[in-house]
Amino acid sequence: MTSPPRPPRPRSRSAPTRREFLWQVVAAASASACGGVAGGTEGTGGDSTSTTTGTSTEAAPTTTDAPMTTGTTGEPALPGPPFTLGVASGDPLTDRVILWTRLAPDPLAGGGMPEAAIAVAWEVASDESFAEIVASGEAIAEPTFAHSLHVDAAGLQPDSWYFYRFRVGDYTSPIGRTRTLPAPDSAPERLRLASASCQRFTTGYYTAYAHVAAEDLDLVLFLGDYIYENGDSGPVRSHMSEECRTLLDYRNRYALYRGDGQLQAAHHRFPWAVIWDDHEVDNNYVADISSVDDPDFLARRTAAYQAFYEHMPIRVEPPTPEGLAIYRKFSWGDLAELFLLDTRQYRTDQLCMDEPGEDCGELETEDGDMLGPEQEAWLTAGLTTSPAIWKLIAQQIVFSKVDFSGLLINWDQWDGYPKARQRLLDFFAAEELANVVILAGDLHVGGMADLNAIAGDSNAPVVAVEIVTTSITSSSETDVPPETIEQLVTTIPQIKHFNAHSRGYVSVDVTRTELRARFMIVDTIEAETSAIETEAELVVLAGVAGIQVP
Repeated sequence: MTSPPRPPRPRSRSAPTRREFLWQVVAAASASACGGVAGGTEGTGGDSTSTTTGTSTEAAPTTTDAPMTTGTTGEPALPGPPFTLGVASGDPLTDRVILWTRLAPDPLAGGGMPEAAIAVAWEVASDESFAEIVASGEAIAEPTFAHSLHVDAAGLQPDSWYFYRFRVGDYTSPIGRTRTLPAPDSAPERLRLASASCQRFTTGYYTAYAHVAAEDLDLVLFLGDYIYENGDSGPVRSHMSEECRTLLDYRNRYALYRGDGQLQAAHHRFPWAVIWDDHEVDNNYVADISSVDDPDFLARRTAAYQAFYEHMPIRVEPPTPEGLAIYRKFSWGDLAELFLLDTRQYRTDQLCMDEPGEDCGELETEDGDMLGPEQEAWLTAGLTTSPAIWKLIAQQIVFSKVDFSGLLINWDQWDGYPKARQRLLDFFAAEELANVVILAGDLHVGGMADLNAIAGDSNAPVVAVEIVTTSITSSSETDVPPETIEQLVTTIPQIKHFNAHSRGYVSVDVTRTELRARFMIVDTIEAETSAIETEAELVVLAGVAGIQVP
């Protein structure tokens, strides 16, 4: 998408971002005493059946205890153990799943691999000892994609768990665990997933992921900000480099994050479905427009998109300078359909120079677009035809109306695009869709809210609910106590739970009769291990509008 150039913005990079927005609300709203605050996967091109970085062959399913192949001969020797970034799987179908790894003996210095294609053997087994191998093959790790692999392991059974591994030369990867989707015509009893977002490396340890790995899940859903692009150091760790701008910068940043053992453990345990937000490229960017005047931004975005592709177990075509299409959907039999959106790449520019505050005079004539026409049509068509009991919409930013009667508007979330939001709410109501649940992240807070047919109007019927997951580590530095912001936000009647002070994730248990959200909060992110508690547990009943509050 090509957009008109954004005028240079007066703010500097040290200016508050939208993550600090809620805390700024307190400062302004408190001055007015707060009382006035009133089966398969389908993407942009249809069914996607095969995505492999480099070249790969799909072997017919086999049952054998023969040793693994070691790849073709005549390749350069590896300078060290290559599986430093672990393994991962994602975007499953009923008969296949994407298996990922990257060969990187020196991960923080570009990978440390020779400039040559390397053959890598892969295996999938029904048991952890690999006595019953059901699929195997050889893939080529190419330097063009940083020696990463996206193996589309086919020939699998629906609704089944598997183990997988890679081997190159004398090196064998860690063992990963993954699963396939239930058959399209099946009637599953349950889907268990965890939603997570915002894992700034410098702010804390990935303590929550140890607990994610211990859960009994089918899928991990990551809602954006897998990496942070800036060059800061934090109270616990450092990015150890300047802000990312080149492909090498972004590759090294992903390697830094993916080298974390707790993050690797969660990837090894379950398949993931991943979408991005802004920090995978640049804070608050929109389409091909940077948050500050940057004439080289499109080249920077292209590099960032490629590094994202190289490091995610994602079923999409490789990126081009025109972009990377990541919106897609997954069907869990007739129980649930999960739509993954991109609210960053196709939207129009934010209003009012993207400075949180009152309307600068642009809102009355606002005609902004969040999803872009093609993606929005794809979403509404999919929702209309979905036979699933639950329609789950995974996207990056807060959908609920939280503009405090126009006192302070966050132009980067759905509050800044009210017509686009109302268009979706009108669609939910007109189609009489039942059991629509929107999952969001971004603001480093946790919460759950009813969504009315008219945004923010508690007298209008409830047509959906929203679950917002807090961050894994990211926080906003502020002198305002979190308790103060919590007292303010919970005056909004649609909000049934809100937490501005904790880190963690949301565990979502979906059955044929209810959806249960557990807000899981760790005691600290300043230590690599921590206790965890269920801070809140809320329920949505199938066929019943709104959240059931205990």
